[in-house]
Amino acid sequence: MTPERIRERLAETEDRIDLDQFVAAIEYVRDDGRS
Repeated sequence: MTPERIRERLAETEDRIDLDQFVAAIEYVRDDGRS
C-alpha cells in the first residue's frame, strides 16, 4: 500500500482510530520485516 493510499484511508476514518497506535503498529511490522 502506498503512502498516498494510507493517507486516503486514514482520512476516511475521520479520527476513529488512534494514530499513535497505528504508527506504532506500522513501525513494528516494518522492523519485524527487517529481521
